Amino acid sequence: MKFGIVSPEGEISQTIRYGTEEWVKNGGFVKNLIKEVGVFLDTHPEIKGVGLGFPGLLSADRKEVVMLANIPSVNNVPIVQHLKSEYPKIVFKIENDAKCATLGEYYFGENRGMDNYMLITLGTGVGSGAMINKRLFIGAKGNGMEIGHMLMDDGKTLEDYIKLSNICKYAQKLIDEKKFTTTIKRDEEITPKVLHDAACAGDQLAIEVFNYVGHYLGMNVVSVMRVIDLDKILLGGGISGAFEFIVPSMRAYIEKSLPPYYTDELVIKKASLSNDAGLLGAAGLIMEDYHVLGDVLD
Repeated sequence: MKFGIVSPEGEISQTIRYGTEEWVKNGGFVKNLIKEVGVFLDTHPEIKGVGLGFPGLLSADRKEVVMLANIPSVNNVPIVQHLKSEYPKIVFKIENDAKCATLGEYYFGENRGMDNYMLITLGTGVGSGAMINKRLFIGAKGNGMEIGHMLMDDGKTLEDYIKLSNICKYAQKLIDEKKFTTTIKRDEEITPKVLHDAACAGDQLAIEVFNYVGHYLGMNVVSVMRVIDLDKILLGGGISGAFEFIVPSMRAYIEKSLPPYYTDELVIKKASLSNDAGLLGAAGLIMEDYHVLGDVLD
């Protein structure tokens, strides 16, 4: 869990991280969450509300987490009710973490105010969110835009192809097959940084790995564009550092698969808020209630 205080202008202060595994083992996640929120509220009485992002599925009324794979003890716990009971004067809101990142880019990113776009986060998994006509899209039951779990080839999901661990496995496979020249050693630990640094130096294998990522990302995005009719795409997350190597094959797949209606104004840009997008978006959930974001967008 990453905590921080966010001003209406998007300035972040007093960030601190807590280990979720430690919380779960020592008193339970929810109990520790309530306690640490209280510490911030006691120290900063000017806080009006608390927004929280969770990497899982939420109830449609945004009162509880329905499924949180990494912390199953939180499933179906009415987190908002627990927090509100403890601190009745404070507004609490929860949202999916990728959707928070999408909202953060809308209010505080370099492209703030862009009315329609999708954000895709590439990292441990593949997260996503969309702004449609200036509103965060959540779907009929509250959990739309889970593109990382869309089926691709052979019953696999997009995450099965391009989440961080599988990208590294694919790179190792190419090394073992010796089809591409590379400076990466067989016994070297493969990380996004190693691959990016190699690609920047012209390494054929590293460039092929990012072509692979862009290909499957493009294949997925073609379907998403057909369904929600968006042609503005932001890429974020740890792997997006290799943006310049991922986008060419991604764009090529999209442009060969869709008519000009979808591609004439196609924009693929790098998200601008890095690791702060989720925190800023979570704060944005609260600031909407206090009508302080109009001036930010203006």
